[in-house]
This record gives sequence, structure tokens and C-alpha cells, in this order.
Amino acid sequence: MDPKDDQRFLASLLNTLKMKRGNAEFCSRLGNRFSTLRSLFFRLYGHRNDFLYWYTELIRILHRSYLKRSPELKIIDRAREMNPGWLLNEGLVSYTLYVDRFAGNLVGLCSKIPYFKELGANLIHLMPLLRCPPMDNDGGYAVSDYRAVQSSLGTMQDLRSFSSHLRKNQRLLQLDLVVNHTSDQHEWARRARKGEREYQDMYFTFDGRSNPDRFEESLPEVFPLSAPGNFTYISQIDKWVMTVFHNYQWDLNYTNPRVFLEMLQNLFFLADQGADVLRLDAIPYLWKRIGTNSRNQAEAHWICQLFHACIRVVCPGVSLVAEAVVEPREVVRYFGERESAGAECDMAYHVLYMVLLWDALATGKNSVFLRSLSSLPKLPANVTWLTYLRCHDDIGLGYDDADLRGLGIDPALHRRFIVDFYSGRYPGSYASGRIFMENSRTGDARISGTAASLVGLEKAILANDTGAVHDSVHRLLLLYGLVMSFGGLPVVYAGDEVGYCNDYSQLENNKEQEDNRWIHRPEIDWDKISRRNLSGTIEERIYRGMKNMITVRKATKEFSFHAHRRFIDAGDPHVLCFVRSFHEQRTMVLANLSNSSRKIDPLILYWGGLTGKIQDRLGSHPLCREGEVYVLPPYGLYWLARV
Repeated sequence: MDPKDDQRFLASLLNTLKMKRGNAEFCSRLGNRFSTLRSLFFRLYGHRNDFLYWYTELIRILHRSYLKRSPELKIIDRAREMNPGWLLNEGLVSYTLYVDRFAGNLVGLCSKIPYFKELGANLIHLMPLLRCPPMDNDGGYAVSDYRAVQSSLGTMQDLRSFSSHLRKNQRLLQLDLVVNHTSDQHEWARRARKGEREYQDMYFTFDGRSNPDRFEESLPEVFPLSAPGNFTYISQIDKWVMTVFHNYQWDLNYTNPRVFLEMLQNLFFLADQGADVLRLDAIPYLWKRIGTNSRNQAEAHWICQLFHACIRVVCPGVSLVAEAVVEPREVVRYFGERESAGAECDMAYHVLYMVLLWDALATGKNSVFLRSLSSLPKLPANVTWLTYLRCHDDIGLGYDDADLRGLGIDPALHRRFIVDFYSGRYPGSYASGRIFMENSRTGDARISGTAASLVGLEKAILANDTGAVHDSVHRLLLLYGLVMSFGGLPVVYAGDEVGYCNDYSQLENNKEQEDNRWIHRPEIDWDKISRRNLSGTIEERIYRGMKNMITVRKATKEFSFHAHRRFIDAGDPHVLCFVRSFHEQRTMVLANLSNSSRKIDPLILYWGGLTGKIQDRLGSHPLCREGEVYVLPPYGLYWLARV
């Protein structure tokens, strides 16, 4: 489309819309984003003869979706539109849970809001809850209906009621949107199997093996043991369908503009249920190209940018999270460029930071941690990381190999050590994890297990070893203390706050027995949760420490994402030290990664800009001085600031 034609098209459209009452806000937002929308849509679909039809349909969808938005949610949109950095403050803490495993259903979940308030969690992330098949569902990531809640969890009305209760209690809601694929039981897939070409074109379907074989030459396998290959033969239509994750998850074909527009409407639908944040699942896979690994393609970024631009027109109070488990430098690209038309997601999971925390604990050293983080590009304005220790997924060891080699470390051997350590195979390991998807051909392997089991609590309890229990509790609090203070929006995974260990009974269920990630997706026992109120219990010690961290974090401006972070050499490879500063306020984070006491020079406080009387914001134990040195206890953590 010629720019002059573009301007005439916009002028005509705005003139039509202004004839209707209540459209001034929409017209203003559309005018501000129109060139971005046209440019991105043209990049993706401008080669098509029917481009103008689909482009006009996009604008119609935006207008219709804006009109559907409730007055209550529009008020929130306007407030956040005026404050684009609303996600960056130190007061937000996320909590991730499965509705059924946490509270049975959405009605039951409403009764747990006081618990979220008590802990201090105010962004509640509900794991996938949309309708999916009872068996082949990939833990909810094989969606069969984007407009319905899984019947066992409730209804869309229950979801709207829950989101309303959250808002009344100053809490936010995060939901998942699976954008890369659908279940093979979705209406589109069912109609494709009936032979309807219109719906076959929404997926990657091929008559023979020629193109699938060309794709397979460079496509890696996500689940090489349980789901080898990337295509599934559908005998009903005598075609091969691309199924990158599982054979029951059909990859959507975003070269078809209808796919994008349908998914955009699903996005707006979930936003209208009260979602403040939408997690875009598996976005690196959105564009497939023969001869590549079909990840992180330029078009995948354009699709994300288009989602972002459309949201800013219709519901600017909603933010997007990138679920991009790819190479560290590739993850950063999913933020886009805030100062240009290339804005993408507002948040992304800091996968590398999660891996580096587990690395630092296993090795007891800071070298890989510091080297890897120093090589990451700077983020654009008004975006932030989601920092986390555990999630529903496995732990994949996504280091940058160049960083390891720069330290004289063999990447393959180092990964093998980490896997062996956290699976308990390494001599002297305290961990009780499980190896997930070990690929004998490539040597790749990942790790399953709850945070508590990985830090040694499971073995310590079984051995009735009070000393080991003490160390395990301190390891867990050390790691979460680094999650809370590093910068970004911290995430607490349900159960971690009371030390949930692996739940091996989950492997007895038919749908979970081939996927050991279910051991770290436990069903929450509220009798165990109630033990947080019994003095001296393991649950009470962990919960008290976690709650204290959250409370202190919220009162510490230096922990906002706006604040500056500077690493300091503590003179000991087993000690991690960095300073967070906001204007004249400073807090030094000091962490002993090892199982032995460490001595450091008191001058470290001066180097960090801390002079005069110092206090530990966590208040758990004083920083002890022995002669000319400070002594950090094993796995000791301090947040030091001037009194």
C-alpha cells in the first residue's frame, strides 16, 4: 500500500468512525498506531492479492473489540496508558499456581485471596485453564476452545468473578494464551480432518513427505523421547501435519492472515475476562521456514510487534509476557525496541538468571553467574524481566557456550555436571531431582524437581538430619533472596513458600507417568500450608523468611527495575555481591554461595557506597565481625543499608 493511499484510507476510516459517539479515544489511539499497524501487517501479508481485505478486517476487529471493552476495564486502561512503567515498581510480586491443584476450582480459588494478601503476592498467574482434552493436553497447553474454561475448573463467569475479586483486593491476574498451536480436538482441526480446505490452511498440512522431510533436516526436536519428529500423519485426510511439540498439538500457520486475526480476537477475549497480563506461550516458534530451526524468525517478532500494537489501540492496560526459552541473547530480542515501531513484549522470563542461580548453588562459585550476565544486552525502556527460581517446566541449561569457554570451561562437561548434581548422581550431591528428556544422541538433558527437593530438603527430611534441614532451608531462602533483589518482577511458584518436595504420586496417574515434570506440580495440601503458623516447623521457617523478603522488597525503592545495579568484587569467588541504588538510597546484596563460612574485607561496604551505621534489612542475623574481617555464615544472605 502506497503511503498516500494509507493516509487516505485512515482519513476515510476516521471520518466514518467519528460519526459514531464514543469513538474519539479509539480514533486517537488508532491514529497514533496506524502507520505501525500498516507497516507490520504489510511486512507479513503485503505480498497477497487480498491484502487490503485482511487489513480492513484487522481495523474492523480493533474497533469492534474496543467497543466491547467494559467501562471498568477502560478506566484501568487509561490509568496505565499514562504510566507505561507501571510494571517496574518494587511493589509487585507474582505467584504461579494450577487452579485445580491449589484450590480445586475457580470458586474455591476466590476463598484463597486472603492467603495471597497475607504472603504479599499481588500478580496471580493461573496456569492454563482453557478447555482441553482430558488426556492429550500437555498440562493445559493443548487448547481445544479458547472461549471456555475447563469444565472441572468452572466457567467463564467464574473466571470473571475471580478477576473481579482480585481487582477489589488490589491484585492482578495473569493468564496464558497458547499462540503457536491448538489441540487436534479444536474445532479448526476437526474441520480440517473433515477435509475443509479453509481450515487445513490454518495449519501446516502436506500431501506427501517432501516438504516435511525438508523441514526435518534442520528442525530440532522439543521432546525427543516422548514425541520424536515434527510431523504427524493424519490418515483421515492422507496428509502430514506439523506437530512440533506433541502429535496432538497442531502448529498454526501464521502465513495465513486469518490465523493471526483469530488469535488476536482470542487475546482480546481473555483481556475482557479481566486479565491484566497475558503470557504468550512458545512465541519463538510462530514462523516456520525450511532450512532453519524455525525459531526466532524475523516474522515471529513482527507478529509479536503486531499483537503489541493492537493491544495499545484496544486495551493498553494489558501487558504481554514472552515465554521464550531460547538462547539468552535471543530472549532479549522479544522486548523489541521501545523507541520505535518494534515494541514487542513488556516482560520476559529471565531463563538465564534462573539457570545461573542453580549453577551458582551447585558450584558454590560466582564466575559463570557474573560472566553470563555481563554479556547480556541492555534492555529498552519500560520493560522488565520476570525473575524466578522454579516454574511448571523443566530446567533447561541454556548457557551461552561462549561465556563458558571464556572461563576455560567445557560447555558439555559443565552441563553434564549440573545435570548429575541435581539428579543426585554426582557424589555428595544433596539434590533429589529427576533427569528429563535425556537425549543420548546429543547429550542434552534437563532437570525436573521442586525447588525444595533440588536444594536438599527432601533428602534431609528422609534422613532426619536437622543440620541438613537447616542448610536446605538457608539454600532455598538464599536463592529466593537473589530472585527478590536482583531486579525485575519476582515470581513465587506455588508451594515453594512452605518447602514442597517432589510429589512422586503424580507419576502414578496415566497422563503424567511419561512426563516427570509432574513431580514438581504438586497438589497443595492446606494442612501443610497451615503449618506455616506453627513455630519451629520447616514450613514456618521458610514461610516466615519468604514473607519477610517480600515485605522488605516492597519497602525498598532500590529493588525497583528503575534502580541501578552494580556488581562488586568481594575478593572471594564463593561470595556474590551487588549494590542496588535509587537516587541516594543504596542496598548491598551479599550472598555466600558455599557451605562454609567466608571472610570478607569490611572495605566492601565502602566500595558499595555504604558508610556509617549499617543494618541488615532482612534482620535475620547480624553481620559478624571477627578482628579485621566480616564473616558470612554458610549460605548467608544480607540486604545491607545505612541506618
